Amino acid sequence: MSSDRDGIAVVLAGGIALGAFEAGVYEGLHEAGLSASLRWLSGSSIGSVTACIIAGTPRDRRVERLWQFWNGLASDPAPALSFWMGTLPDGPWREAANQASAWQTLLLGRPGLFRPRLALGSRVGVADVPALYDLAPLASRLAEFVDFDLLNHGDVRVSLAATDVVSGERVVFDNRQGCVIGPQHVLASCALLPLFAPVEFEGRLFGDGGLSSNAPLDLVVAEPAGRDLRCFVVDLFAAEGSRPHTLAASASRAGDLAFGNQSRRLLEGHEQSNHLRQLIAKLGDLLPPDTRVRPEVTMILAEGRAEPTDVAYIGYRAGLDEAGLGKVFDFSTATIKDRWDAGRSRVQHVLTSAERPGVQEA
Repeated sequence: MSSDRDGIAVVLAGGIALGAFEAGVYEGLHEAGLSASLRWLSGSSIGSVTACIIAGTPRDRRVERLWQFWNGLASDPAPALSFWMGTLPDGPWREAANQASAWQTLLLGRPGLFRPRLALGSRVGVADVPALYDLAPLASRLAEFVDFDLLNHGDVRVSLAATDVVSGERVVFDNRQGCVIGPQHVLASCALLPLFAPVEFEGRLFGDGGLSSNAPLDLVVAEPAGRDLRCFVVDLFAAEGSRPHTLAASASRAGDLAFGNQSRRLLEGHEQSNHLRQLIAKLGDLLPPDTRVRPEVTMILAEGRAEPTDVAYIGYRAGLDEAGLGKVFDFSTATIKDRWDAGRSRVQHVLTSAERPGVQEA
Protein backbone atom coordinates (compact mmCIF):
# COMPACT_ATOMS: atom_id res chain seq x y z
CA MET A 1 0.00 0.00 0.00
CA SER A 2 1.36 3.44 -0.93
CA SER A 3 2.23 6.03 1.67
CA ASP A 4 -0.48 8.63 2.22
CA ARG A 5 2.30 11.22 2.60
CA ASP A 6 3.45 10.98 -1.02
CA GLY A 7 1.32 11.94 -4.01
CA ILE A 8 -1.68 14.23 -3.60
CA ALA A 9 -4.28 14.86 -0.93
CA VAL A 10 -7.63 16.52 -1.61
CA VAL A 11 -9.69 18.33 1.04
CA LEU A 12 -13.39 18.67 0.16
CA ALA A 13 -15.61 21.20 1.93
CA GLY A 14 -19.34 21.13 2.65
CA GLY A 15 -21.90 23.18 0.72
CA ILE A 16 -24.79 20.92 -0.45
CA ALA A 17 -25.43 21.73 -4.16
CA LEU A 18 -22.14 23.63 -4.44
CA GLY A 19 -20.43 20.23 -4.22
CA ALA A 20 -20.70 19.82 -8.00
CA PHE A 21 -17.70 22.17 -8.13
CA GLU A 22 -15.65 19.59 -6.21
CA ALA A 23 -16.59 16.85 -8.67
CA GLY A 24 -15.32 19.09 -11.49
CA VAL A 25 -12.07 19.63 -9.61
CA TYR A 26 -11.58 15.88 -9.40
CA GLU A 27 -12.21 15.50 -13.13
CA GLY A 28 -9.53 18.14 -13.75
CA LEU A 29 -7.07 16.22 -11.57
CA HIS A 30 -7.97 13.00 -13.36
CA GLU A 31 -7.47 14.59 -16.79
CA ALA A 32 -4.05 15.79 -15.63
CA GLY A 33 -3.08 12.21 -14.80
CA LEU A 34 -3.03 12.77 -11.04
CA SER A 35 -5.75 10.31 -10.03
CA ALA A 36 -3.15 7.53 -9.75
CA SER A 37 -1.28 9.70 -7.22
CA LEU A 38 -4.30 10.25 -4.97
CA ARG A 39 -3.39 9.15 -1.44
CA TRP A 40 -5.71 11.01 0.92
CA LEU A 41 -9.24 12.44 0.88
CA SER A 42 -10.47 14.59 3.75
CA GLY A 43 -14.07 15.79 3.67
CA SER A 44 -16.98 17.34 5.50
CA SER A 45 -20.71 17.21 4.66
CA ILE A 46 -21.20 16.97 0.87
CA GLY A 47 -17.41 16.80 0.67
CA SER A 48 -17.62 13.54 2.61
CA VAL A 49 -20.10 12.18 0.07
CA THR A 50 -17.80 13.15 -2.80
CA ALA A 51 -14.78 11.67 -1.03
CA CYS A 52 -16.55 8.35 -0.47
CA ILE A 53 -17.76 8.10 -4.07
CA ILE A 54 -14.18 8.65 -5.27
CA ALA A 55 -12.51 6.27 -2.80
CA GLY A 56 -15.31 3.69 -3.15
CA THR A 57 -15.09 3.47 -6.95
CA PRO A 58 -12.42 1.92 -9.21
CA ARG A 59 -10.15 4.66 -10.54
CA ASP A 60 -11.19 4.36 -14.19
CA ARG A 61 -14.88 4.84 -13.29
CA ARG A 62 -14.68 7.65 -10.75
CA VAL A 63 -15.46 10.57 -13.05
CA GLU A 64 -18.33 8.64 -14.62
CA ARG A 65 -19.73 7.74 -11.19
CA LEU A 66 -19.47 11.32 -9.97
CA TRP A 67 -21.28 12.57 -13.06
CA GLN A 68 -24.03 9.98 -12.60
CA PHE A 69 -24.47 11.11 -9.00
CA TRP A 70 -24.69 14.82 -9.77
CA ASN A 71 -26.64 14.46 -12.99
CA GLY A 72 -29.15 12.37 -11.06
CA LEU A 73 -29.62 15.19 -8.55
CA ALA A 74 -30.02 17.92 -11.18
CA SER A 75 -33.41 18.95 -12.53
CA ASP A 76 -35.02 21.78 -14.47
CA PRO A 77 -37.53 23.82 -12.44
CA ALA A 78 -39.15 25.16 -15.64
CA PRO A 79 -38.83 22.41 -18.28
CA ALA A 80 -41.32 24.05 -20.66
CA LEU A 81 -39.33 27.29 -20.66
CA SER A 82 -36.06 25.44 -21.25
CA PHE A 83 -37.66 23.43 -24.05
CA TRP A 84 -38.52 26.59 -25.96
CA MET A 85 -35.53 28.74 -25.03
CA GLY A 86 -32.78 26.16 -24.47
CA THR A 87 -30.13 27.01 -21.89
CA LEU A 88 -31.11 30.35 -20.45
CA PRO A 89 -28.58 33.14 -21.00
CA ASP A 90 -27.05 35.02 -18.11
CA GLY A 91 -29.29 37.71 -16.76
CA PRO A 92 -32.74 38.07 -15.16
CA TRP A 93 -34.21 34.90 -16.75
CA ARG A 94 -31.34 32.74 -15.53
CA GLU A 95 -31.42 34.30 -12.07
CA ALA A 96 -35.17 33.67 -11.82
CA ALA A 97 -34.71 30.04 -12.89
CA ASN A 98 -32.01 29.54 -10.26
CA GLN A 99 -34.23 31.04 -7.59
CA ALA A 100 -37.08 28.77 -8.68
CA SER A 101 -34.81 25.74 -8.42
CA ALA A 102 -33.75 26.69 -4.89
CA TRP A 103 -37.37 27.18 -3.80
CA GLN A 104 -38.35 23.86 -5.39
CA THR A 105 -35.68 22.11 -3.32
CA LEU A 106 -36.66 23.91 -0.13
CA LEU A 107 -40.32 22.98 -0.56
CA LEU A 108 -40.03 19.44 -1.91
CA GLY A 109 -36.54 18.28 -0.98
CA ARG A 110 -34.14 16.78 -3.48
CA PRO A 111 -34.77 13.22 -4.72
CA GLY A 112 -31.72 11.09 -4.06
CA LEU A 113 -30.46 13.40 -1.33
CA PHE A 114 -33.10 14.53 1.18
CA ARG A 115 -36.86 14.96 1.58
CA PRO A 116 -39.19 16.83 3.95
CA ARG A 117 -39.14 15.10 7.32
CA LEU A 118 -42.93 14.83 7.32
CA ALA A 119 -42.74 12.31 4.48
CA LEU A 120 -43.77 8.73 5.24
CA GLY A 121 -41.23 5.95 5.43
CA SER A 122 -37.97 5.31 7.27
CA ARG A 123 -36.11 8.26 8.70
CA VAL A 124 -32.45 9.05 9.18
CA GLY A 125 -31.55 10.87 12.38
CA VAL A 126 -32.89 10.79 15.90
CA ALA A 127 -36.61 11.34 16.36
CA ASP A 128 -36.42 13.62 19.38
CA VAL A 129 -34.45 16.42 17.65
CA PRO A 130 -36.64 18.46 15.26
CA ALA A 131 -35.37 18.90 11.71
CA LEU A 132 -36.76 20.05 8.38
CA TYR A 133 -35.47 17.27 6.14
CA ASP A 134 -34.65 13.58 6.19
CA LEU A 135 -31.46 12.11 4.73
CA ALA A 136 -32.98 8.67 4.05
CA PRO A 137 -32.73 9.18 0.24
CA LEU A 138 -28.99 9.76 0.58
CA ALA A 139 -28.64 6.63 2.69
CA SER A 140 -30.17 4.59 -0.13
CA ARG A 141 -28.09 6.36 -2.77
CA LEU A 142 -24.82 5.67 -0.95
CA ALA A 143 -25.44 1.94 -1.27
CA GLU A 144 -25.70 2.44 -5.03
CA PHE A 145 -22.68 4.70 -5.54
CA VAL A 146 -20.11 3.64 -2.92
CA ASP A 147 -18.31 0.31 -2.55
CA PHE A 148 -17.50 0.62 1.14
CA ASP A 149 -15.33 -2.50 1.10
CA LEU A 150 -13.12 -0.90 -1.57
CA LEU A 151 -13.16 2.39 0.36
CA ASN A 152 -11.94 0.77 3.57
CA HIS A 153 -9.33 -1.51 2.03
CA GLY A 154 -8.13 0.49 -0.97
CA ASP A 155 -5.06 2.69 -1.44
CA VAL A 156 -6.79 5.97 -0.54
CA ARG A 157 -6.92 7.21 3.03
CA VAL A 158 -10.32 8.74 3.87
CA SER A 159 -10.94 11.11 6.77
CA LEU A 160 -14.48 12.37 7.36
CA ALA A 161 -15.23 15.18 9.80
CA ALA A 162 -18.33 15.29 11.99
CA THR A 163 -19.25 17.16 15.17
CA ASP A 164 -20.41 15.81 18.52
CA VAL A 165 -23.62 17.81 18.98
CA VAL A 166 -23.53 17.55 22.78
CA SER A 167 -19.85 18.21 23.54
CA GLY A 168 -19.06 20.34 20.48
CA GLU A 169 -15.98 18.22 19.81
CA ARG A 170 -14.91 17.53 16.25
CA VAL A 171 -14.90 13.80 15.52
CA VAL A 172 -12.92 12.28 12.66
CA PHE A 173 -13.79 8.97 11.03
CA ASP A 174 -10.57 7.70 9.44
CA ASN A 175 -10.12 4.40 7.63
CA ARG A 176 -6.42 4.41 8.58
CA GLN A 177 -7.12 5.05 12.25
CA GLY A 178 -9.24 2.02 13.10
CA CYS A 179 -12.61 3.18 11.74
CA VAL A 180 -14.46 1.01 9.25
CA ILE A 181 -16.35 3.73 7.40
CA GLY A 182 -19.95 2.99 6.51
CA PRO A 183 -23.06 4.93 5.45
CA GLN A 184 -23.78 6.06 9.02
CA HIS A 185 -20.45 7.93 9.16
CA VAL A 186 -21.20 9.78 5.92
CA LEU A 187 -24.70 10.69 7.09
CA ALA A 188 -23.30 11.91 10.41
CA SER A 189 -20.92 14.21 8.54
CA CYS A 190 -23.88 15.61 6.54
CA ALA A 191 -26.38 16.14 9.37
CA LEU A 192 -26.46 19.96 9.44
CA LEU A 193 -28.81 21.16 12.17
CA PRO A 194 -31.60 22.30 11.90
CA LEU A 195 -31.92 21.19 8.27
CA PHE A 196 -31.12 17.55 9.03
CA ALA A 197 -31.49 15.70 12.31
CA PRO A 198 -28.30 14.48 13.99
CA VAL A 199 -27.31 10.83 13.70
CA GLU A 200 -26.70 8.73 16.80
CA PHE A 201 -24.47 5.69 17.11
CA GLU A 202 -21.73 4.41 19.44
CA GLY A 203 -23.39 6.39 22.23
CA ARG A 204 -22.78 9.79 20.62
CA LEU A 205 -24.93 12.29 18.76
CA PHE A 206 -23.25 13.46 15.55
CA GLY A 207 -23.90 16.50 13.38
CA ASP A 208 -22.40 18.08 10.28
CA GLY A 209 -18.62 18.38 10.11
CA GLY A 210 -18.98 21.96 8.91
CA LEU A 211 -20.08 22.96 12.40
CA SER A 212 -16.47 22.49 13.48
CA SER A 213 -14.38 22.62 10.26
CA ASN A 214 -16.11 22.94 6.91
CA ALA A 215 -12.89 22.24 5.00
CA PRO A 216 -10.87 20.00 7.37
CA LEU A 217 -7.51 20.75 5.81
CA ASP A 218 -5.69 20.66 9.14
CA LEU A 219 -6.15 16.89 9.23
CA VAL A 220 -3.75 16.64 6.31
CA VAL A 221 -1.27 19.46 6.89
CA ALA A 222 -0.84 18.75 10.61
CA GLU A 223 1.01 15.49 9.95
CA PRO A 224 4.64 15.31 8.83
CA ALA A 225 4.73 15.97 5.09
CA GLY A 226 6.29 13.71 2.52
CA ARG A 227 8.61 15.44 0.09
CA ASP A 228 6.22 14.87 -2.82
CA LEU A 229 2.88 15.53 -1.11
CA ARG A 230 0.67 18.25 -2.57
CA CYS A 231 -2.60 19.15 -0.90
CA PHE A 232 -5.52 20.58 -2.89
CA VAL A 233 -8.04 22.36 -0.67
CA VAL A 234 -11.41 22.76 -2.38
CA ASP A 235 -13.50 25.38 -0.59
CA LEU A 236 -17.09 26.18 -1.57
CA PHE A 237 -17.53 29.54 0.17
CA ALA A 238 -15.45 32.51 -0.97
CA ALA A 239 -14.07 34.78 1.74
CA GLU A 240 -13.74 37.56 -0.85
CA GLY A 241 -16.93 39.06 -2.26
CA SER A 242 -18.69 42.27 -3.11
CA ARG A 243 -20.72 44.88 -1.28
CA PRO A 244 -24.24 43.44 -0.62
CA HIS A 245 -27.19 45.63 -1.65
CA THR A 246 -30.14 43.46 -0.56
CA LEU A 247 -31.12 41.60 2.59
CA ALA A 248 -30.73 38.26 0.78
CA ALA A 249 -27.29 39.28 -0.48
CA SER A 250 -26.27 40.23 3.06
CA ALA A 251 -27.40 36.84 4.38
CA SER A 252 -25.57 35.06 1.57
CA ARG A 253 -22.42 37.07 2.22
CA ALA A 254 -22.60 36.21 5.93
CA GLY A 255 -22.63 32.50 5.09
CA ASP A 256 -19.66 32.89 2.76
CA LEU A 257 -17.71 34.76 5.41
CA ALA A 258 -18.56 32.33 8.21
CA PHE A 259 -17.38 29.26 6.31
CA GLY A 260 -14.78 30.86 4.03
CA ASN A 261 -12.94 32.47 6.93
CA GLN A 262 -12.73 29.10 8.68
CA SER A 263 -10.49 27.91 5.86
CA ARG A 264 -8.52 31.15 5.76
CA ARG A 265 -7.66 30.92 9.44
CA LEU A 266 -6.59 27.30 9.06
CA LEU A 267 -4.40 28.20 6.08
CA GLU A 268 -2.83 31.09 7.99
CA GLY A 269 -2.14 28.76 10.91
CA HIS A 270 -0.60 26.26 8.52
CA GLU A 271 1.76 28.88 7.08
CA GLN A 272 2.81 30.08 10.53
CA SER A 273 3.39 26.51 11.70
CA ASN A 274 5.46 25.74 8.60
CA HIS A 275 7.62 28.81 9.18
CA LEU A 276 8.22 27.87 12.81
CA ARG A 277 9.04 24.26 11.94
CA GLN A 278 11.54 25.37 9.30
CA LEU A 279 13.23 27.61 11.87
CA ILE A 280 13.44 24.68 14.29
CA ALA A 281 14.98 22.52 11.56
CA LYS A 282 17.61 25.21 10.89
CA LEU A 283 18.27 25.56 14.61
CA GLY A 284 19.04 21.86 14.82
CA ASP A 285 21.79 22.27 12.24
CA LEU A 286 23.38 25.05 14.28
CA LEU A 287 23.44 23.34 17.66
CA PRO A 288 26.52 21.40 18.78
CA PRO A 289 26.13 17.59 18.83
CA ASP A 290 26.22 17.31 22.62
CA THR A 291 23.31 19.78 22.88
CA ARG A 292 21.21 18.12 20.19
CA VAL A 293 21.15 14.78 22.05
CA ARG A 294 19.77 16.25 25.27
CA PRO A 295 16.23 14.83 25.79
CA GLU A 296 14.48 18.20 26.10
CA VAL A 297 16.24 19.49 22.97
CA THR A 298 15.53 16.30 21.03
CA MET A 299 11.82 16.69 21.70
CA ILE A 300 11.87 20.22 20.29
CA LEU A 301 13.96 19.34 17.24
CA ALA A 302 11.56 16.50 16.42
CA GLU A 303 9.01 19.18 15.50
CA GLY A 304 11.26 20.67 12.84
CA ARG A 305 10.51 20.18 9.14
CA ALA A 306 12.68 21.40 6.32
CA GLU A 307 10.05 20.71 3.67
CA PRO A 308 6.74 22.64 3.88
CA THR A 309 3.53 21.01 2.70
CA ASP A 310 2.57 22.38 -0.71
CA VAL A 311 -1.04 23.59 -0.50
CA ALA A 312 -3.16 24.71 -3.45
CA TYR A 313 -6.34 26.51 -2.34
CA ILE A 314 -9.16 26.28 -4.90
CA GLY A 315 -12.17 28.37 -3.95
CA TYR A 316 -15.59 28.46 -5.59
CA ARG A 317 -16.92 31.90 -6.45
CA ALA A 318 -20.65 32.01 -7.10
CA GLY A 319 -21.79 33.74 -10.29
CA LEU A 320 -23.90 36.90 -10.27
CA ASP A 321 -26.94 34.92 -11.45
CA GLU A 322 -26.81 32.40 -8.62
CA ALA A 323 -29.62 32.19 -6.11
CA GLY A 324 -28.00 34.22 -3.33
CA LEU A 325 -28.73 32.77 0.08
CA GLY A 326 -30.44 29.80 -1.60
CA LYS A 327 -27.49 28.90 -3.84
CA VAL A 328 -26.73 25.79 -1.80
CA PHE A 329 -30.20 24.49 -2.74
CA ASP A 330 -29.98 25.29 -6.46
CA PHE A 331 -29.81 21.95 -8.26
CA SER A 332 -30.87 23.29 -11.65
CA THR A 333 -29.28 21.38 -14.52
CA ALA A 334 -27.51 24.42 -15.97
CA THR A 335 -26.10 25.51 -12.60
CA ILE A 336 -24.83 22.04 -11.70
CA LYS A 337 -23.04 21.88 -15.06
CA ASP A 338 -21.63 25.38 -14.63
CA ARG A 339 -20.25 24.49 -11.21
CA TRP A 340 -18.73 21.27 -12.48
CA ASP A 341 -17.09 23.09 -15.40
CA ALA A 342 -15.85 25.84 -13.07
CA GLY A 343 -14.15 23.26 -10.85
CA ARG A 344 -12.42 21.60 -13.76
CA SER A 345 -11.30 24.96 -15.15
CA ARG A 346 -10.05 26.22 -11.80
CA VAL A 347 -7.86 23.21 -11.10
CA GLN A 348 -6.46 23.34 -14.65
CA HIS A 349 -5.41 26.92 -13.91
CA VAL A 350 -3.69 25.82 -10.70
CA LEU A 351 -1.85 22.99 -12.41
CA THR A 352 -0.54 25.22 -15.19
CA SER A 353 0.59 27.97 -12.80
CA ALA A 354 4.16 28.18 -11.57
CA GLU A 355 4.43 25.72 -8.72
CA ARG A 356 5.91 26.86 -5.42
CA PRO A 357 5.94 25.48 -1.85
CA GLY A 358 3.54 26.96 0.64
CA VAL A 359 0.03 28.16 -0.16
CA GLN A 360 -1.09 28.83 -3.72
CA GLU A 361 -4.53 30.34 -4.25
CA ALA A 362 -6.76 30.23 -7.32
